[in-house]
Amino acid sequence: MRTAALGLAAPALLALAAAACHDNSPNTCFESNATRYTYWLGGDTTLVFHWPASRMPVRTYAEPTGATPANVAAGLQIWANAFHCHELSFLPVTDSTQADVIVRPVAALPPQPARAVSLRADSVGICTGRTDGVFDSTLTLTGPVRSYIAPMGGVTDSVALAGCFRMTTTHELGHAIGILGHSPDPGDIMYTTPKRSDLSPNDRYTAQKLYHTTATIRPAPRP
Repeated sequence: MRTAALGLAAPALLALAAAACHDNSPNTCFESNATRYTYWLGGDTTLVFHWPASRMPVRTYAEPTGATPANVAAGLQIWANAFHCHELSFLPVTDSTQADVIVRPVAALPPQPARAVSLRADSVGICTGRTDGVFDSTLTLTGPVRSYIAPMGGVTDSVALAGCFRMTTTHELGHAIGILGHSPDPGDIMYTTPKRSDLSPNDRYTAQKLYHTTATIRPAPRP
């Protein structure tokens, strides 16, 4: 099937990319005066995932419903901007079968897949999100990473929902790039109940350290 890029910052077709450093030494790639939180799975430091250089740009699909494409585009740009040394880039695609990451809005979160690693957050009781990845006994993902965003029951404030969807989408994309844990600090977007739409220095530093750590969980081959 055809894979197409979506223009996000200009009409030209492009991939979102972090700005490259002139000096790619570790000191210039890392945020200063920041604290790293957990990015491995379930406290097990041997279970680390991030997208490898061979899979750049990471292909992302946003369900073309409501504000989802705009929220995903904004979230991808926020995470791409966290990197000083071009460690992570994204390519939006319009064919979900070609995607590494799939983001969909849903009325309610679907049942958790068997053998899935799932990370869930809610934002101040207004909306919720979950990101699922399934890996086998060889620590290989068996398909794309899937993120879902859903309203909480009974919430009808459209303005509050719109803001919640934006911040929760960015939070779930943090899991999709490999942050397999939550921050204990409510000032970080990767806190279990996020209350911000941008990244804190801790969020940026954690993502940077993750992408300079050897991953043990590998992505499945692309179709």
